[in-house]
Amino acid sequence: MSAPRSRASLIVLLTAVIAGCAIVVFAVRALLRDPSDDAAWVAVLLGVLFVAWGIAFDRIPDDDDDDDDHDRRRVTGVLSTAMAATGAYVVIRAIGRPVDTALVGALTWPAWRLVNRFLDGVIRRREARGEPDGAAD
Repeated sequence: MSAPRSRASLIVLLTAVIAGCAIVVFAVRALLRDPSDDAAWVAVLLGVLFVAWGIAFDRIPDDDDDDDDHDRRRVTGVLSTAMAATGAYVVIRAIGRPVDTALVGALTWPAWRLVNRFLDGVIRRREARGEPDGAAD
């Protein structure tokens, strides 16, 4: 039998679900006014991502014993990145910037994470081989 969920976890879950549903409602209202509104379509995705993130966050166990726990944390991280990208796109389009600017803004965070992950791998491989990191030069 699993341990009961913490009150903070339930609050985060409910907040994410309520926020996601509110975003979807406002986005659908905007789509009813103008079905060609790209920011409203992305906002629908953002609302769904909020709900999915809240559920994924609530499913993360308190202890770090299992590989399944690592996978759940990875899913939550991917959902967080997707939320950041879609949220940036919606906000940038909402302030009246063009689509290309919104795409650059939306892709900045995921690109930064990829570069960071790549550099972390390079550093780990160098440390495993015993090479100096170049900081002492």
